Amino acid sequence: MEEKLKKRRSRIRIMQALMFGIIMFLFFQVKDFVGVIFTKGDVYEIRREMPLGVTNGQEINVLYINGENYGDADVNEYMLLDENGETDLKYCALMHQAKKLSYSILLGAMLIVAIVIANSAIDASPFTHKNANRIRLIGVLQFALAIVPGLVRFLMCFFRFQYVNAELDVNGFYMFAIAFAIMTLAQVFDYGVKLQEDIDSIA
Repeated sequence: MEEKLKKRRSRIRIMQALMFGIIMFLFFQVKDFVGVIFTKGDVYEIRREMPLGVTNGQEINVLYINGENYGDADVNEYMLLDENGETDLKYCALMHQAKKLSYSILLGAMLIVAIVIANSAIDASPFTHKNANRIRLIGVLQFALAIVPGLVRFLMCFFRFQYVNAELDVNGFYMFAIAFAIMTLAQVFDYGVKLQEDIDSIA
């Protein structure tokens, strides 16, 4: 009995640590997003540079904020022009962070629901209607993951630049396929729970 309690406490601590890790990750994502909002626009700069180790003259666009290298800058994200032929690097960075934040929030929510499902299996069988609904919720969040981040960027881009470069992304199709598979799994899971309840009632 004592050994079971130790294992249970250990599992609970692991679940709590995972939950804390997800929350902290989301906190830093929000912090980065808010940081872009309160950063002055004139500290953003795009430089053409040759990557380290490249000797063929190939250059890439690199984003600098306050003179600090923040990595490669995708031309499709940072070189958008408004009706006056000007770009707004701060707003482009804000779009990038907004898309990243929406993706992180949805993914974090999915992981939290998965942890709740795993936590429910510590003391009892995971095969319940509540867990079937939780799996269904993960499927809904997966659908949202395929749509919302791109939609956030789409709307922000259209609002500021009146221009949208809509491209079909094969990753979106994969996400939809995964969401459909999760929803199907939830349906099978729910049916299995009902079947088990019927068997238990007969017994």
